[in-house]
Amino acid sequence: MADETSRKAGGTRRPLERVLRIHEMVSRGRLPNANEMARELEVNRKTILRDIRFMRDDLELPLVYDESRHGYFYSRPVNEFPLLQTSADDLVGLILARNALGPMKGSALESTLRSSFQRLQATMSDQVTIPWSEIDQAFSVKSTGITERDVFVFERLAKAVLESRELHFDYRKLSDEKPMKRRLQPYHLAEIDGGWYIIGQDLERGARRTFAVQRMKSVHLTETRFQRSHDFRLDDHFAGSFGVWAGEGQGPGHFEVKVRFSGFAARVVAERRWHPSQEIENVAPDGSLIVLTLQLSALEDIARWILGFGSQAQVMAPPELVERVSSELKRAAAQY
Repeated sequence: MADETSRKAGGTRRPLERVLRIHEMVSRGRLPNANEMARELEVNRKTILRDIRFMRDDLELPLVYDESRHGYFYSRPVNEFPLLQTSADDLVGLILARNALGPMKGSALESTLRSSFQRLQATMSDQVTIPWSEIDQAFSVKSTGITERDVFVFERLAKAVLESRELHFDYRKLSDEKPMKRRLQPYHLAEIDGGWYIIGQDLERGARRTFAVQRMKSVHLTETRFQRSHDFRLDDHFAGSFGVWAGEGQGPGHFEVKVRFSGFAARVVAERRWHPSQEIENVAPDGSLIVLTLQLSALEDIARWILGFGSQAQVMAPPELVERVSSELKRAAAQY
């Protein structure tokens, strides 16, 4: 009973940690109320109300209660959290440090470094995604051999995201013969599956786009400021994607993908949650034959994934994906 009382009183969470969590919940734009935040943070309602007063009065955050919708919101954009403002130099330092941590796995420093990284990223969670939480991956990642040029580019990208400044750069898509000039209002810098990507409003295309950092050249950080869109959420941006590429202007269910898997591939696929929309039908009672169904907005990443299973994967729909995988297999076979 004593442990429960301590937990309810907020004894297991430091005040700053609670305030950062409240800031994160409000920033999502879902109008949490004091009761919801108390349940989420495992404290009582009075503790949350004290934290809210501290955020309003001492930190001067524009935290407002909406009487009609019964929840809290920010009345103006809050791009940097008071007291813990992260600079571009801080972010570049984190990126470089993470790539140097391989030898420290299992050492006494591991838990300390992990905690420090998580606290620092909490101050910029809406703008930067680095998978520190996956500690095994984080401390065993191979060094990417970041060069002086990479550091220079990352510094500019970090400043652009953290300070809401427009970027101009040359970018060559994999399907293009030469690079094209692009102008971007960057919202988010993310490390995904070992690669770095920047997501934002492409001013040339008038839509949100994802750019691979390694293909950005002649990066110019402008003095032009912009207001970051309130409705941008990284999870929503990638809702219809199987990997990084989210399809241009399509909803998450633009393509209904059906793939038949057999043998060991059927068992491997059935063991994991590959996408929020996935449905698996067992065709054979022993699990040796299944059909995977997904609702996606782009086909590039799923095509490469399917090709990795060779003859144990057969695309059933849509026709565009059938043609893409079939053509690639024919070209590959012709080389042998």
